[in-house]
Amino acid sequence: DHKFFVSIGRYTKQKNHALAIKCFNNICKKYGHINFLIIGNGELKSEYENLIQKYNLKEKVFLINYKDNIFNFLNNSLGLISTSLWEDPGFVMIEAAASNAFVISSDCPSGPKEFLYPEAGLLFENNNLEDLESKIVEYLNMDSLKVKRFKKNAKKNSIKFTKLRHYNILSKHLN
Repeated sequence: DHKFFVSIGRYTKQKNHALAIKCFNNICKKYGHINFLIIGNGELKSEYENLIQKYNLKEKVFLINYKDNIFNFLNNSLGLISTSLWEDPGFVMIEAAASNAFVISSDCPSGPKEFLYPEAGLLFENNNLEDLESKIVEYLNMDSLKVKRFKKNAKKNSIKFTKLRHYNILSKHLN
């Protein structure tokens, strides 16, 4: 019965999942019915497990091993949270938009701003815990029409990243 946000990516410094875990320490105090899933594998798994234990979040934040198919998670989530320190171009955001999931992303170099503009998701200042928390709260308090508009814009933006579109552009330049 609990609703959840999802983050998808390797357990590495680049993906910065520790920031999201720290954020959910505060979010869970305000919104006890919300969980957080992090899907991936990597060298920082022990560090993330320690943070989850430190903040007593074992019933709220879950580490899930890498999955080939993440669409069921995206389809059933409140949205995707990307805390990457850098990203290019952020294919998980494209997959989230195609799944009609709301996107909250760091304003890291190379991708999220270009993909989430205009009104296709929320950006928070890169590696800023307070700003991430404020964007999650902003989204949770957003009226349903605005959420639908953002999701529609994100889906439109995702079309720009299809293989067919890239093929057509490349063919046009080669001819």
